[in-house]
Amino acid sequence: MALTEIAPSQFVASGYSVSAPLPTPARTIRDFGIAQKTRAALKLVPDLSVDNSASVDNGKFIMIIASIFVAGLLALLAINTSLTSGAFTMENMKLKLAAMNDQRDATLNQLAAYASPDQLAAHAKKLGMSAQESNNFVNVAEPQP
Repeated sequence: MALTEIAPSQFVASGYSVSAPLPTPARTIRDFGIAQKTRAALKLVPDLSVDNSASVDNGKFIMIIASIFVAGLLALLAINTSLTSGAFTMENMKLKLAAMNDQRDATLNQLAAYASPDQLAAHAKKLGMSAQESNNFVNVAEPQP
């Protein structure tokens, strides 16, 4: 609704005061013949509907998508299986390493037990050796006979 179509009494009722009615603007349309030149000519549009008889069947499309999905799942399963077997191999190697470290520690403890002074003295007595009762000193300044 344009401003010129509102009655002055409506302005007063809404809280506005109008001293004089507003003049209506003059509308002029200049026609240079453009309206006749720009009119679109109607033409008959050919039928552009799709021929469904030559298209791919929906079942075939679903089978193609399903086969791609299954192939991806099988590839993922193969990758996961190979990674898991590698993890099991690594775990077995860790267990073997721990067993070898335990065996090494046991061997070192046994060697330390054989190298103890008590064990050395016992083996020396078995061989016929005896402990020295007194200390003998060697004088380096005197010549030996």
